[in-house]
Formats: sequence, C-alpha cells, structure tokens
Amino acid sequence: MVRQLKLYLLTIFFFSAVSCSIAGSWAFERIDDYLASSFNEYADFSVEQQSQIAKFSKDYQNWLAKNELPKVKALLLQLREINHENSGELTLQLYDYARDLYIKTGHFFEIPFVKFSKTLSKKQILEIEKYLVSTQNDWDSEIAGGQKEYSDVLLERYIAGFKRIKIQLTDSQIKKVVARASAMDDLRLQWSLHRKEWTAQLLVLLYERSDPLYEMALISHLKQISSIGDSKFQSKLKKNREITIDLISNIFEEASESQLDRFRERLDVFIASIDRILATR
Repeated sequence: MVRQLKLYLLTIFFFSAVSCSIAGSWAFERIDDYLASSFNEYADFSVEQQSQIAKFSKDYQNWLAKNELPKVKALLLQLREINHENSGELTLQLYDYARDLYIKTGHFFEIPFVKFSKTLSKKQILEIEKYLVSTQNDWDSEIAGGQKEYSDVLLERYIAGFKRIKIQLTDSQIKKVVARASAMDDLRLQWSLHRKEWTAQLLVLLYERSDPLYEMALISHLKQISSIGDSKFQSKLKKNREITIDLISNIFEEASESQLDRFRERLDVFIASIDRILATR
C-alpha cells in the first residue's frame, strides 16, 4: 500500500519539494546531478565510468523534459478542473499516468545500465552488493523496529501527502482514511522478501556478464521489478491499489471549495515551474 500511495502521488508531487516556480525549475535542472550522485554511491567508479553515469543521467533529464513534462502539464491542467463529479475519473487518470511514467523510466535505463554493467570489475560488483545489502538491512530494521500499527503509518503518509499539495485533511476525511486503511494488506515484509530475491538474482547476473546471453537475461530481469512476487502477492497489491484510488477519489469528491482552491493554487506553482523549464529548452 505504501508503494501504491507513493506511485499515485508521483506526478503531482513532482515539484513538491519547492516553494516557488523559480526554485522548481532550478530543482529540475539538477535532477541529472542528483541521479548521478545517487548512483555513484553504489561503488568506487572510475572517472570514465562516472562520465558514463553523468551522460545517461543527463539523457534522462532531457528525455523527461521533452517527452513527459508536456504530458504532466496537460494532466495538471486537467486536475485544476477537478470537482465532486469528475474526481474518480481524474484520480484514475493520474494513477495510470504515474504508473506509466514509472515503467517508462525503468525502460529508459535498461540499455544504459546493461552497457555500463559490462564495465564493472569484480571488486565493484562486491561493493554494489555490500551497498544493496546494507540498504536492504536498513529497510528491514525500519519495518521490524516500527512501533506503530500499519494503519497509523498509512494515515501519517496520507496527511503528509495531502499537506504537500496544500490540502489539510478534515476530521471526517481522516476517519475515512483510517477506516479504509484497516482493509488494506500490510505487504511490506513480503515486498522486502521479493526484493531480496530479485536483488540476489541481479548480482548473480552481474557476475556472469561475460555470458553470450547476458544482455538478454539482464534486460528480462530488470523488467521483472515491476511485477515481482507470485499471483497471490500481485492480487493483494491490486486490492490495495483499488482501495487507494477509491479513497483518494473520495477525498477529492468530498473536498470543500476552500480545499480545492488551495489545491489549485499548488498546481499553479507546478505548472509555472514546467513552463519555465520548457521555455529554456
């Protein structure tokens, strides 16, 4: 459910870390630096490898600006017209686009990653393995050490998420979140287990990068990240997704005019940011 909520809010939170359109465009122009910096944490890469990382990070930024920002703007303009009657339709459109962007982003990095992986040394793969295991352990510790009920975790995320788009949930809306959250399956431990298995197989493939079928096998494995787990797990994910979409739709459906006005003001900030970015390209 947490993953579904993050995915749903991906689009409208695209510029949520900024407070004005100028800052928004500045933040976007640094996306490539952020991606490259994050990737460079995985291992001690050579200067040439760092140059490759910088290139495909910049290529992604350019691809995003050219192919996706106009779509995001069009969607945000539609969301400005959200009301009590069309909230269900627009909520579903937003979720579908966010999921589509997530999948296309994965596809974008497939070929660059495959080519880059062939330059890795055994030492670097060991460093990547150490980094991934450490990250996984931190995630598991956070789940195991959590003292809050899963429904409380979801409630906090909903409150924080809507706050970022300038909607302060009312007591009635909070009660609705609590009621629906209790019907959702806590899949965090299962997701963690499936991710461990996926990561373990990824590392096996990296060590076999001299195999003639390596490229095909790696691309196939990378595609599986969006559909990991058995049919039972996927069924639970689908159930959580449907509840998420329905709940967010209901919140907008019952939103007051003042809540919707503040939401539109926030959207205007995002739209202005996109306009500034597109004007420079």
